[in-house]
Amino acid sequence: MATRLLVYHCLVSLLLLAGCGDKGTAPVNGKVKFKDGSDVSVLKGYSLTFEADGGKTSAVGELDRDGTFKLSTFGANDGAMPGKYRVAINPPNNPDPDKPPTRSKLPAKYANLETSGLTAEVKPGQNNIELELDKAP
Repeated sequence: MATRLLVYHCLVSLLLLAGCGDKGTAPVNGKVKFKDGSDVSVLKGYSLTFEADGGKTSAVGELDRDGTFKLSTFGANDGAMPGKYRVAINPPNNPDPDKPPTRSKLPAKYANLETSGLTAEVKPGQNNIELELDKAP
């Protein structure tokens, strides 16, 4: 009887441990590039928002100097839930409120999920997403 109880507790513990930390996200690495091939380093620090169809989940990321990003949903760089997403890209917040905000390097349409025209699909397993952007006029 004691052996069965010990086996039961071990199985329950293993099941609980297996469930902890697995939120169902898939790793997402991405890269943005300009359609005209120009340097994307001007977008360093811009933030990306991925919102799932229906708005139930979202993931965020930040552009690095080379245009790469990783998405985070529940924790740093844990990816996104599988599904289809609308994408918005916004410039970094102005750190000095006494200075006028810097002009975005992207057309205003990209700052809004409704108007950006950017979409992506996250599938189970590793994802590599590439987004092509227009430059601001």
